[in-house]
Amino acid sequence: MELYQLRTFVAVAEEGSITRAGKRIHATQPAVSAHIKALEEELGVRLFDRVPRGVELTQAGAELVHDAIEVLGAAQTLLARAVMLGGEVAGQVALGLCTDPAFLKATSLIDLMSERFPKLNLKLIQSPSGVILSEIRARNLDAGFVFAGNPYRDLETIKLAEPEYSIMGAASVRDELADADAEALSAFTWVMPASHSPFRELQLDIFNQFGIVPARTIGADSEEVIRALVVEGKALALVREDEVAAMLDSGLAAECALVGRHPVEVNFVYRKGEDELPSLAAIIELVRRTWEG
Repeated sequence: MELYQLRTFVAVAEEGSITRAGKRIHATQPAVSAHIKALEEELGVRLFDRVPRGVELTQAGAELVHDAIEVLGAAQTLLARAVMLGGEVAGQVALGLCTDPAFLKATSLIDLMSERFPKLNLKLIQSPSGVILSEIRARNLDAGFVFAGNPYRDLETIKLAEPEYSIMGAASVRDELADADAEALSAFTWVMPASHSPFRELQLDIFNQFGIVPARTIGADSEEVIRALVVEGKALALVREDEVAAMLDSGLAAECALVGRHPVEVNFVYRKGEDELPSLAAIIELVRRTWEG
């Protein structure tokens, strides 16, 4: 039996769906089905039953999935011990970045890593928070920075900060924003974050709380694009406190007083139980030092 078959088994068990498991591990449905079939043949038992909503574990599958998780954990431990026996922390850690590297202190992290762990390499991938969480669970990323909470029990979270977000518009509409009520705000075009972004949920909460029904929305995830849309008077948008300060100081934008400011957590997330792996333990130490310093 192969480790990839066990990873597929665990993914299907946790997702309850061959389709969702395939997306999680980046495999086609036929490939996922083939992995499960081959594993069932080797083990001599049926692992899943088909049900209307997908698949569910058989009694044998429910018992064996825990063993599969232990085997995968043991494989990770074996790799970690091999690194430790080598005397140095080495290898590559893939990190997800949910926003611009400067805000996440990526440069400081790299500088510390070069000093403390010169044989450890970083691979940085910028993606929305929801994608990063999925990629960590699928083992395509080792860890990552995400906004808002972590809904998954198989991931650990370290809270790093809680910046506040404001609704911003162009300087040309400063007076309108100062006195705007729900009806006036509804007449503006708004930037609407993508569905996998926690900021979409925050913005929808703001709409519901203040009775705002936007006449028009523009979908955008790139903070650079969002800043340009705000400054050029094309839309209102959620903006992080450090960028709010810069916009206000430069006179390029105005803040909407009615909706106030809203805190959003910044977290560092990794798979549960893997903080003992030398490479990940090293990164966690550096992240803590970078954000606590």
